[in-house]
Amino acid sequence: MKVAVFHGAGKSITIEAVADDPLGPHDLRIEVGRCGICGSDVSMTSGSPFDYATGMRLGHETAGTVIEVGKAVTRCKLGDHVAIIPRGFCGACPPCRAGRVLFCETGPMHMGGFGERMVVRENAAFPFPAKVSMAEGALVEPIACGRRAMRMARLEPGASVLVLGGGSMGMAAVFWARAMGAGRIVAATRTPARHETLCAIGADAAVTSEELGSAFAEPPDIVVEAIGQPGMLHVATERVRPGGAVVSLGMCTAHDPVLPAFNAFREVSLHFPLSYSPDDFIETIGAFDAARFRPEVMVSEMMPLSALPALIEEMRGHHSHHKVQIAPAA
Repeated sequence: MKVAVFHGAGKSITIEAVADDPLGPHDLRIEVGRCGICGSDVSMTSGSPFDYATGMRLGHETAGTVIEVGKAVTRCKLGDHVAIIPRGFCGACPPCRAGRVLFCETGPMHMGGFGERMVVRENAAFPFPAKVSMAEGALVEPIACGRRAMRMARLEPGASVLVLGGGSMGMAAVFWARAMGAGRIVAATRTPARHETLCAIGADAAVTSEELGSAFAEPPDIVVEAIGQPGMLHVATERVRPGGAVVSLGMCTAHDPVLPAFNAFREVSLHFPLSYSPDDFIETIGAFDAARFRPEVMVSEMMPLSALPALIEEMRGHHSHHKVQIAPAA
């Protein structure tokens, strides 16, 4: 099969032919239908201290079809469409018991969504109904991050929310803020082409940075930083109300200083979510199934696997791409 492999910063990502992985008794073999390009696929292959390991297969926003099941599989069946948590998990270690399954002490990583097939543990696969498209299935992983972010921020019904950034994480925050009963939601992005989509998924307004000053009558209860550039976390703390919450979803990989005394005198809380729990995946699939609009509107482009290396390089600079998904079989 073919799969994308990272060989270190400054080197081209390659599409390589490799043998299919063996299937264990609790495993599923998945034919990948779609896999989204995440900002981390760019930032964590760029030479930062947080880069993926050399030789790692890439792609973690994955959805596909079950084409083979292990002997001990009980929950999934052939033909199921599934969204994948990119880690198998034991369910018993302290991180798993706390719902932080990506930190499982023994489970295998399930990278390789930028490939034709992959083997995953059954408990990392979440079936989704026919109403949810394969493109939407590959959105479950990034959008589930928004639910965890809103839970960590302790969003209450009617709370006002400002989202800085209109990429995948910004959309995830908007989606779940609306689904969880937020009041006024404003998304700020320098890309006007994304405004219509942000409003379709739940924002009351989408504005440019120049228009941000008049977006709220009073400072918002929650500010989500979803840009990931140095300096934006401090901007977020300046915008939030006293006693409010700032959530860092941009996952900046460089030092991004904030002034502790400034935040202490205003009792601002800072939150740094990484991922999601199994419940976040289940609730996201349910929300997609019940959505009054099709979440697929968040996807701007579908490209073949062969286009991935050039796309990643292009995304290291200024670009016009929004949410791009790879269809390995295309």
